[in-house]
Amino acid sequence: MDIFTSLGHIAVRVKDLSRSLEFYEKCGFKEMTRLLNDKGEPWIVYLRINDGQYLELFPGGEGEWSPKGMGVGIFHICLTVDDIDAAEARLAANGVALSRPRNPGRGVDHNRGMWITDPDGNQIEIMEMAPNCIQNQAIERLRKEAAAR
Repeated sequence: MDIFTSLGHIAVRVKDLSRSLEFYEKCGFKEMTRLLNDKGEPWIVYLRINDGQYLELFPGGEGEWSPKGMGVGIFHICLTVDDIDAAEARLAANGVALSRPRNPGRGVDHNRGMWITDPDGNQIEIMEMAPNCIQNQAIERLRKEAAAR
């Protein structure tokens, strides 16, 4: 039996809330709501990924993005799309450039992917999942194992 039903949210500390909101809006995220501190300033801004998942932006970040190299910590977040070509075109039309050149083929997992970076250096992978990708193959295997029990 699974314990968790989904990934609810990802929280990101940002330096400049306005700049981050502008970037994420260009990526198609809509602001859902915000919590204010006792001074009436934004404490958390919630951006909608879908009805069950969202991104939390916490203003007041200091320093530079971390981890560097092989340091321990969250390395990146990944968002999935149905059509990576359409997603890339929409991002480009909104002024969001890829942070590294896109591989025109498929990765070792059979998926198509690309990367963008937010204003604070947080890496965001964008992935179009292939029907035969290793992740879907593993899920099917796990379902068959669970049904056999």
